Amino acid sequence: MSPQQVSAQLNACGVPVDISQVHEWEVGEYGPTERELFALADVLWCRTKDLMNIDEPRTLVEHRLARQFTTAKLADSVAMDVVQYEQAEERNTWTGDGYQTAALLRLFNLTPFQLAKATERPGGSV
Repeated sequence: MSPQQVSAQLNACGVPVDISQVHEWEVGEYGPTERELFALADVLWCRTKDLMNIDEPRTLVEHRLARQFTTAKLADSVAMDVVQYEQAEERNTWTGDGYQTAALLRLFNLTPFQLAKATERPGGSV
């Protein structure tokens, strides 16, 4: 698709984007917002992780974006306060209880070991 077509399709989906923004994304000058990223993946019929140029998600943020969840939607899906979830992403730590952890594992399709690896900090501590 041309930048003009991408812009037109995004606008038709209710995500206002002009051609110059599409050009900026293409050259890496700016990245799309979360809302734009999700809409762009839908318009281009591809996965968000492909647009993010990652093979496999490594962090809580990447796992969430790869599955097209907003922080509010994910927090609601795991029965967690949005602020608490946003802090988990910011710190890349998981402090959810058993129910929340089970829900997150199911939504992200992860094992407990994979969740521990996704929230690993430099130096190996979790």
